[in-house]
Amino acid sequence: MKKIVLLSSNPKVLKEKCVSKGNNPEETFFESKKAFKSEGGVNAERNVPLLLETKEELPDYWKKAELKIPGARAEIVIDYYNRRIKVMDYTGLFEEISRTLESFAKVEEIEKIIVYIPPEKIHEAETCEYAEEGIIRGYYPGKNCHIFSSYPKNFRGISLHKEKEDRIIESCLKMDRGTGKIPQKPENSREKGNWKKQQGKIQLPEEYTVRPSVQADTSAMAILYRQGFQFYPTPIHMESYLLKTMDSNVLYFLVEKQGKIVSLASAEMDPENGSAEITDCLTIPYERGKGLIKELITVLEKELSDRGFQSTYTLCRALSSGINTAFASLGYAFTGRLVNNCRIMGGFEDINIWCKTLGRE
Repeated sequence: MKKIVLLSSNPKVLKEKCVSKGNNPEETFFESKKAFKSEGGVNAERNVPLLLETKEELPDYWKKAELKIPGARAEIVIDYYNRRIKVMDYTGLFEEISRTLESFAKVEEIEKIIVYIPPEKIHEAETCEYAEEGIIRGYYPGKNCHIFSSYPKNFRGISLHKEKEDRIIESCLKMDRGTGKIPQKPENSREKGNWKKQQGKIQLPEEYTVRPSVQADTSAMAILYRQGFQFYPTPIHMESYLLKTMDSNVLYFLVEKQGKIVSLASAEMDPENGSAEITDCLTIPYERGKGLIKELITVLEKELSDRGFQSTYTLCRALSSGINTAFASLGYAFTGRLVNNCRIMGGFEDINIWCKTLGRE
């Protein structure tokens, strides 16, 4: 487990000196006692001791870490590929966490800071002048998650295609939608669902079949993802990444036509909170418009419901009419937009949030 011990949260100090100490090469110390001028022009001593302890890391993409400072701690994701930091949970003074992250953002050239917050902590983000961008309904057991953001780089907070994205949402909201609820089995709260029984209810064309992905599929899946996305927030174009996530908390399903994969989608599961994100949706170009993604989403919802999950959500491209329409038609509710949230397709794009409750009809 790697540890980085920072003896100052002053960004100028962090850049100034880095030395290794002791016999542990995995511990790095940043040292200085200098003060610096705050943006307001007042001398401010920001030599706050802090500890950043790495929990998990994917080189060139992200690092999951625990940040510890006097009076507070936070579980964060330093997302280098998407030039953002995500605060997934925290205790203590958010004001101190925010100040530390602002300094850290300057060092690491981070352009966006995102905080996932339960309702009772909303005022803490607002006090630090974070803006609410959206809500994930049912993200926590029995309550919603509010997503607040701050932009150390102002340009990152400017949406370049807002009018077009708004028109897509307006079109989606005019659609005839269902209740957004599906049957749920009460037993075996986290056990594998009987997807084969569900398959009989799926309305795929005769030559198409749907099934869970297995390890033998990952090479073909990686190739399709590589061909389908110029950029993507996570390295789904890497077979090793697909294998790793398939063995952990991600459920992959696919559609085949005559033995060839033509459509893919996944669910990133959070068993602790009973929620799951529907993501990684892709249909090859000449098979689009046939409702394959909608069928995959439906299968994933049923599988998740059988495992006892209470809610699903998706973070999808705001510029894609097709994927927004698919989720809207399946009873998902639009609950916000994350501006320039991640790299996908041609660059940084706005991401829409859609949510749905899984339950009994």
